[in-house]
Amino acid sequence: MLKYYDEISYFIQKLTGDKNLAKDLTQDTYVKVLQNNSKLDDALPKAYLYKIARNLVIDKVRRDKLLTQVHYEEDKCSIPLKDMPDEIVTQENRKEKLKECIQNLSAQNKKAFVLYYYKGYTRTEIAELMNISRNAVEKNITRATLKIKEQMKKDES
Repeated sequence: MLKYYDEISYFIQKLTGDKNLAKDLTQDTYVKVLQNNSKLDDALPKAYLYKIARNLVIDKVRRDKLLTQVHYEEDKCSIPLKDMPDEIVTQENRKEKLKECIQNLSAQNKKAFVLYYYKGYTRTEIAELMNISRNAVEKNITRATLKIKEQMKKDES
């Protein structure tokens, strides 16, 4: 069973994007296996480990509500806007407008969009995390993108 440790850790890291969290959840996976040793299917230990790992990631995401709260890093620029060249001011305004547009999306569209474009998850990984089909993920990302483009165009004119 321990021969899959690195593989499970990598799988969890890919899902969470956090190396330290992946280590913790990998340990939790093995603890859970030891606790439920009677349920262990000796023929498919790797599949059992992956299933437990995936479920622990989903539980963690739900518990921390990572999918419903989108956090953006604040710009650390100390230069007042009035002292900045027009191009930079325009770019900063567009970034702010984009953040606003994302916040105005429906919860499903926002989750899929942020996970895909900001967090780098694949559509398949998003489908697993959100517990929806891959096709539904595609639709959510497409709707979000179209709504953002529409709103950005509306605000520019």
